[in-house]
Parts: sequence; structure tokens; C-alpha cells
Amino acid sequence: MMDLSLYRETELEHWISIRYQQHGILTANDLEIEHVAEAFGIDIVIYQGKPFSCNISNVIFLPHCIDKETQRLIFFHELCHVLRHAGDQTQMHELFHQQQEMEAERFLAYAAAPFFMIAAIDLEESLKDAVEQISSEFHLPHTIAHARLIQIQNRILHHILWMDDFQRNLVSKTLTLSEATQSLLQKLHTQLNKE
Repeated sequence: MMDLSLYRETELEHWISIRYQQHGILTANDLEIEHVAEAFGIDIVIYQGKPFSCNISNVIFLPHCIDKETQRLIFFHELCHVLRHAGDQTQMHELFHQQQEMEAERFLAYAAAPFFMIAAIDLEESLKDAVEQISSEFHLPHTIAHARLIQIQNRILHHILWMDDFQRNLVSKTLTLSEATQSLLQKLHTQLNKE
């Protein structure tokens, strides 16, 4: 089983997790687009055209002629625009438009496979098997499941390296501290390790 205990959510991930939990979206089965849209007060219109959203009227327009998996991906992408963005992308500066699109892609991964739901799965140690589990559980293409799992592993590695660096710095600074300060730090360390 893969250890996810050192993972720390980004602010965006945390925001999504809180919103989901507030609206009773707690498992992968709750991530049906109709349920998510209803929880966030979003209307969905299925029509003959390209996907887009209107953040003023909280509407997501989805093309009818695409498969369910693609429809879900488009929905989560457009959900970001409705919930987090302002303005008409056709009228904004290209760099601002690109920034919104990048955030919508991050949002898609976080919203379609929220960490708190992934953490509830006993993920296999093998990357291939864990990707398969996420793909199957969240109805995601393997490419997105793989990217999400790599992102999680990278953030865990970053946290481990940060903690290692922090501890090394603490030890080197401790050598120059007074005996009283060193004693206090040792007591604090002992107390924290008991909890």
C-alpha cells in the first residue's frame, strides 16, 4: 500500500475538498457531473456546439456528441471557470487567458480526483497498478490518473526533502545555541514525538 501520509494539499486542492465536503460529495461515486453541478448551483446545458461556460449565469454548455468520459473532463475544466474566474476570455489579454486555462487544468485534476478521496483508497505500491486504481475509481483516462499520481508523489518527495533540510538546519543551529535552549528544544522534540 502506498503511503500518502506526508502529502500536503495546495490551497486550491484544499478549497475544492472543503467545498465538496460541505456539499456532501464524499466519494468517487458522488462525482457525477449532475450531482456536482447541483451542489454548486450550476446549470448544465447539453447542446450542439463547442463547450464553454458562463460565470455570470453559472451555466456550463457541453456538446451532446461526445462520450461520458470526455464530457466529465470538459465539465470539471469549465467548472473552474464558473467558480473561480471572472471576465470574458474572448475579450481578455492572451497571458491572462493562458493563466486561467492553466488553473482550469490543475482544477480538473484536483476536482476529478480529490486527494481526500484518493487517500481513502488502499493504493498499490506499483505505479502502474495505482494509476489503474485511480483511473478506474474516478473514471479518468490513464494519462490524467498518471499525472495526478506523479503530482502527489512529487509533492510528498518535496515535503520529505524540505523536512530533511529543516532538520539539518535545526541541528547545525542547535550546535551554536546555549545549553538551556538546547535543553528546551530537546524537551519540545520529545513531547512532540510522544503525541
